[in-house]
Amino acid sequence: MLIDFIVADKERLEYEIDMIGAHPYAKKIADKGLPINVKLRSIMPAAANIIKQEAIASGIDAVVHIGTIECKVDKTDVLISGNKDGFKKLVDRLKIQPYSLKGIAEELETLLRNVGRVQLKIGDDIIDLTDKLFMPILNVTPDSFSDGGKFNDLKEIERYLIRLKELGINIIDIGGESTRPGSESVEPEEELKRVLPAVELAVGMGFIVSVDTYKSVVAEKVLRKGAKIINDIYGLNYDADMAKVCADYGAAVVVMHMKGEPKTMQLSPYYENLLEEVKLSIYKSIEKALNAGVDEKSIIIDPGFGFGKNLEHNYILLKYLKEFKSFNTPLLVGLSRKSMVGNLLNKPVEERLAGTIAVEVMALMNGADIIRAHDIDETVDLIKIFNFYNRVKV
Repeated sequence: MLIDFIVADKERLEYEIDMIGAHPYAKKIADKGLPINVKLRSIMPAAANIIKQEAIASGIDAVVHIGTIECKVDKTDVLISGNKDGFKKLVDRLKIQPYSLKGIAEELETLLRNVGRVQLKIGDDIIDLTDKLFMPILNVTPDSFSDGGKFNDLKEIERYLIRLKELGINIIDIGGESTRPGSESVEPEEELKRVLPAVELAVGMGFIVSVDTYKSVVAEKVLRKGAKIINDIYGLNYDADMAKVCADYGAAVVVMHMKGEPKTMQLSPYYENLLEEVKLSIYKSIEKALNAGVDEKSIIIDPGFGFGKNLEHNYILLKYLKEFKSFNTPLLVGLSRKSMVGNLLNKPVEERLAGTIAVEVMALMNGADIIRAHDIDETVDLIKIFNFYNRVKV
């Protein structure tokens, strides 16, 4: 079952209350500024009525569809709002109730206990992401939107990797196929021809190597060469064998949300409920990974900025990024030089650095754990400053 955090923002809460189909009076909850807001999906009316009663008895609020009390709907979402003590009381009360409410109570308890405790398992290593991580991009492609053709020479790649080492960076994301809007796919053989030399070089220099691919045959070969992470823009939904290949090699996997495919994804993308649809898609990708045997601590999520989203969609995701912390997985964002910066500022790719840093700061403030970006020195400075800011105490 997918349980969501909802950001404690009046406009955001009112929107969710409308989507639930609650009585308009319920919108008064949005005025209270309650610190924790959790949404349960598709609950049977009998169970939803109990949840609402027990929430009120625990000193917190719950919102259900207006027809729930008389069982005039088949199912309803439930929005619960309150403080940590109230949620603890609710969990204890639900554990003794029927209608599988004990299971819901346990999931709520796990969600609230683990929030903010983010670790990433890569092979045998556990990385604590209390400090945010910078994942530089290395595109060995002739046509990537930002740096296409820059790294087609192995000596140039080596110089780049040496520079990263000098800055203390030990992770790299290597891509062999452009996924910019309107791009065409390449055959696995061509993709491997591009990425394998770079992967072997980076592994040999001691980097944790992530490979940006959605093809299992490419993933299997780069993992065999020592790559540790597969970054799949299709969220394991393109190639039926991808999840199993990642599991077989003990790889970490980035599951990203994309609506459509790169060639057509920016042709008038439309959502009934953007945040809910993106989260639900990511949830299904996580389930696919877990069912194949991928370690739950080795899953990274990416909401897919710029992949099947218009300008407003991208900034809604950015504004409410904290809601993706519901998954209790590392949260990666790729905002570097994207059209959400360029189109808003009316600037070409090479003039988007300041805008990129601005949206990356917003992402970090809203819960991002890993920043995937092109600009090395500036992003290193950003991460260093943010991590120090995050650690200081009165």
